[in-house]
Amino acid sequence: MKLLTKSLLAVSALALVPVLASAQAQAQEVAYSDVEAVISLSAAAKKAFADMRVTYKAQYDALETRNAVLKAELNTLVVKYQADAKINANNPTLANQAKAIQDKQAAAEQEVNRLQQPIARVEQFVLEQIDTKLDGAVSAAMTKKKVALLISRQAVIKNTPGTDLTQDIVNELNVMLPGVSIVPPANWQPGQNKPGAAPAPSTPQPLGR
Repeated sequence: MKLLTKSLLAVSALALVPVLASAQAQAQEVAYSDVEAVISLSAAAKKAFADMRVTYKAQYDALETRNAVLKAELNTLVVKYQADAKINANNPTLANQAKAIQDKQAAAEQEVNRLQQPIARVEQFVLEQIDTKLDGAVSAAMTKKKVALLISRQAVIKNTPGTDLTQDIVNELNVMLPGVSIVPPANWQPGQNKPGAAPAPSTPQPLGR
């Protein structure tokens, strides 16, 4: 509620009644939300990620299988290193073994990251589609709840019931965007769907005669 000015304080009590009633009717409050939770709880995200497990099953299986193999190989090296160190902590080969473990781990991370790239690209495509509607959903929820200021959940120290706008935003987002595509166009690049992003270059067409 807006603060009363000195001039209003001078008004008679009788005249203040309709003023205060009007101010209370239009009262606006501060609320908070967890944006990451909004996206993950949205119907579009849930459906998209479930569909991805089916459409891109081969990629997920290959990633999980290879990741398990790399972990097993790395674990074998670690176990041998620990056993050798237990027998003789001054074993001159330990330094080489430790280096081999570090190299193996670095190579494994690079390989896993490379295998993850196709899936990560699709995930980014999904999230950016949802992000294009997020601001509209936030605005709609704030308007309905008469919220003047929305802050991040991480900034909240203590709150009162009814000040969490997360589910309200999810509800608005579900109406605006019930689903999204999980197949990026061939020329799509991350960041392309964000508001204000430059459009992807189109394929040059031959000039007509």
